[in-house]
This record gives sequence, C-alpha cells and structure tokens, in this order.
Amino acid sequence: MQNVIEVRHLTKHYGSLKALDDLSFTVKQGEILGLLGPNGSGKSTMISCLLSLLQYDHGSIQIMGKEMSPDCYDIKAQIGVVFQEVAVFEELTVYENIALALTIKQMPKESVKQKIIDWAERLDISEILSKFPYEISGGQRQRCACVRAIITSPSLILADEPTGALDSHSAKQLLETFVMLSQKYSATILMVTHDALSASYCDKILFMQDGEFKAMLEREQENKQEFFTRILDTIAKITGGVHYVS
Repeated sequence: MQNVIEVRHLTKHYGSLKALDDLSFTVKQGEILGLLGPNGSGKSTMISCLLSLLQYDHGSIQIMGKEMSPDCYDIKAQIGVVFQEVAVFEELTVYENIALALTIKQMPKESVKQKIIDWAERLDISEILSKFPYEISGGQRQRCACVRAIITSPSLILADEPTGALDSHSAKQLLETFVMLSQKYSATILMVTHDALSASYCDKILFMQDGEFKAMLEREQENKQEFFTRILDTIAKITGGVHYVS
C-alpha cells in the first residue's frame, strides 16, 4: 500500500511553546490512524498543518505524493474534513448542505438524490433532510457535516474529534462508517480524538502529549474490546493512571 500521508520532522512553535516537536509519521492507503491525546497535546495543530491552514516552522508534509501548500487545490478536493466545530450553511436545508458537496463534484443531478437518501439513512438523519440547521440539534448538525464530508468517497478523511457532539449511538454509526469506507473503498482516515473508545476503531494509534509522540500501538489479531483495553493500559503508563478528558 502506498503512503497517502508522509510527515517528516514537523515542528511548530507558538512563541516559546513547542506545539509540534519534530514529528514524523506515515499513513498508508486504507489505514485508519488515530492521534490520541488530551487537549493541548498538539492534535488539532497537526490537522491545521496538514490542511495548510497553519504555517509550520520546520519539516515537510506530503499528501498523495505531493508537497502540501495553500494552493494545492487538486489535493484538497480529494480530502473530506470533519471538524469538531460543526460547519454548515444556515440558509440551506440539511439536504441542500449535503447536495452542495456533490454539486461541486459535478455529479449528475439524477444521481444526487438517491446517494443522499442512502447516506442519510446510514447516519440516521433521513427525517431531518428538509429542515434548516437552526431547527435541529447539535448532534444532528454534526451528522449532517459528517455525511457531507464523506458522501463523495474522498481519498483522505481528516476528522477532528468527529464524535464530540454525538450521542453514543450516533458516534458508533459514524465510526463504523469510517471502518466501512476504509475496508470497502480503501479510504484513508486520520482521526484526532481524546476518546479511547473512538480510538479503538483505528488500525494504528499515535499517543500525543505536549507536542510529542509518547507511544504507538498497532491493532493486531485482536477484537475491538481487546484493543481498547490495550489503549487504556498505554494511556495509564503515559499519564500515571489519569484518563484523557475533553
């Protein structure tokens, strides 16, 4: 499998604070990588650098073999993004918000409706497609944003705390959708999270703290519960028994 993301010696300072401290990693096609750590560990800074929303000080980022920069529009068009802060267009219905992503991709109009119906059903938002964002809950808004990000089957999905506004049932649906996209469509996913349960859906986890990678785990021939237990054990070793919190 080829590397979809290659990060080499990435460093980012905020004054005297080193948010990213000489970090290197790769993400292979079809892999789900989790960046797991508490607030302030550098996870969201990493996402911002990957999207060229933030200029880093040293190092390099290649996505799909191309050095990332603010004007890499061809690469950015292949990236689906789910931010912790829900971004939807308030003047559009949920259906129109999702359809916008497909329209930009120039999908034939006759194909758009069925695709939206199918994905809305998978993330349990079928009953709110005709409503405006101000008429629905925060969790429903997040699911709308998630469907919009993944409905085009992007080559890479960057997800920053994607389950943060979701109830446990909706979170499980979304995480299982990520696994399906990875296994069925070879989508590559980098997910930022502080939640060990969400991280247990990943193939590989990098544990972040104070801008550094403190440990790395790869899923072996173990089920999700066994991997979850190993994640908790690793967090305990890193933090001295204190669990990550949002």
